[in-house]
Amino acid sequence: MVREEKWLVPIDGSDNSLRALAYVLKRAALDKRCRIHLLNVQPPITPSSFVTQAMIAEHHASMSKEALEKARRALTKHRVRAEIEVRIGEPADTIVKIAARKHCGKIVMGSRGLGALKGLLLGSITTKVIHLARVPVTVVP
Repeated sequence: MVREEKWLVPIDGSDNSLRALAYVLKRAALDKRCRIHLLNVQPPITPSSFVTQAMIAEHHASMSKEALEKARRALTKHRVRAEIEVRIGEPADTIVKIAARKHCGKIVMGSRGLGALKGLLLGSITTKVIHLARVPVTVVP
């Protein structure tokens, strides 16, 4: 029996995340065992007297739809199916938790191109995922 391999690709709508998806789509074309799981993580927003829970939900829905739009088109163009999920939470922690929960064997992310020193000073999401993940993380420049 051929065992499938699931790859998690965090998508935030940036060109960097779309390059990571393009990398995975090329690999998936070569390896039919590869299954793709796209994840969009929306940062939490605390309700207040001016911002209701309904407004926050609408905002998250709008932002995730926008972030995933080009990724969905790329999947359609390449005739590849993927599981797509939207979560609310701190991005790095959520990415790592979902990768474990979905039994993903790899996380493929785009790099923001900040450079090593600046990335360390800013505590980038990619750097945090690399440190927290229990599976290999591929960073696509």
